[in-house]
Amino acid sequence: MIQCYIDFTWASSPRQTEGHTMKRLLILGTLFLAACGGTRTVYVESTDAPETTVKVVETTDAPPVVTSPPWSAEDEFILDIELNYPGIIYVSEYEMIDTGYTVCESLRLGVSGEEVIWAILGAGGDTEFITTVVASAVANFCPEQSWKFQTL
Repeated sequence: MIQCYIDFTWASSPRQTEGHTMKRLLILGTLFLAACGGTRTVYVESTDAPETTVKVVETTDAPPVVTSPPWSAEDEFILDIELNYPGIIYVSEYEMIDTGYTVCESLRLGVSGEEVIWAILGAGGDTEFITTVVASAVANFCPEQSWKFQTL
C-alpha cells in the first residue's frame, strides 16, 4: 500500500485563510496527490489565524509507477543470448544486434534458414554462439520467419 501525504502549515492573517488562498491550497494538494490513484481525503485542521494547517492524505493499493524506459526487442535479443549461451561472449552488443538484423533481412529476402546459418558459420566462429544469435534474432526481430527453421 502506498500512502501519499502533504502537510501545509503557514502563518497568515485571517484574511489570507479565507476564500481563494484556502481553495488554491486544497486544489494544489489534491492535484499533487492525483498521481497516487485511490481516493483523496482532505483534513482542514485549523483555519485560525495566524496559522492555517491543511493535511491532504491519499492511500492506494496501486503499485508504484515505474519510470524506466520501455524494454525493447534489442534488449530482449541480448538477454536471450546471455541466458542461452554458456560461454564467454567476445562480440559487442552492437555487433550482435547488427548480425541479428542482417539475419532477419536475409530471411525476409527469401534466404532459407539453413543458408543463413551456413553463411554465418562460413565466416568462422563458435557454432553454438552463432546458432544462439540466429535463434534470438528470429525470436525477437522476425518471428514471422521462424517457419524456415522448423525442418532443421
